[in-house]
Amino acid sequence: MSVIKDDSEHLIEFLNNIHPLGKEVIALTKQETFKVFLKKNEVLPCPIKQGEDGVFFILEGIVRGFIVDNGRDITTSIMEENYLIGHVRNSYPDKPVYQEQFQALEDSKLLVVSHSLIDQLYLQYPDVNILGRKLLAIHFHMSKEGAILSRIPSAEARYNQFRKIYPNLKNRVPVKFLATYLGMRIETLSRIRKKEK
Repeated sequence: MSVIKDDSEHLIEFLNNIHPLGKEVIALTKQETFKVFLKKNEVLPCPIKQGEDGVFFILEGIVRGFIVDNGRDITTSIMEENYLIGHVRNSYPDKPVYQEQFQALEDSKLLVVSHSLIDQLYLQYPDVNILGRKLLAIHFHMSKEGAILSRIPSAEARYNQFRKIYPNLKNRVPVKFLATYLGMRIETLSRIRKKEK
C-alpha cells in the first residue's frame, strides 16, 4: 500500500450532495484526508497508520469487506466507486465477535477519513452531526438491503436481486467472493450465470 497526497474534491462533492458543508469543514477535510493506493487483492492494513483507523471513500476500484469464520472467508460487503466503506465504531463496550477486513478486488484508490478527523468535525461543527446522521441512515439502509438479500430462499432470486441493486458489479467481482456474499456455492452461482447467458 502506498500513501498519496491529493485533493478530496470527489468526497466533498459526495458529502455536499447529502448535506451542505461549511467552508471550514471543507478546508479541514481537504487538509486532513489522504489517498492510499491498493493493488488488486491487497488487504487494507488495520490500523491504516500510527494507531489511526477510519472510513474509506472509494475513488477508483472495488473493495470488499470480509470476515474469517473457522478458516472460511466470507464476504460481508462489496462497494464500488463513490461509496464509503470501513469500520463503524461501536458505542458499546463489547468487542465485535468478528473483525471485518477490507480487500481491493481491483487496483483501487481510497481516500482515508480518520476517526480522529470525524470526532474533531463533530465537536467543532454541529452541522456535521446532521451529515453523520444522514450517512448513518444510508449505511443502515444498505445493511438492511444486504440482510434481506441474504434471506431470500432461492439462490437465483438472490443473484437477480443483487444484479438490480448493484448493476455495475456483477462482472467486476470474482465469482468466489460474490458466491460467499450471496450465501451460495461457487458451482451454484456459476450455473445461474450460465443460465442467464
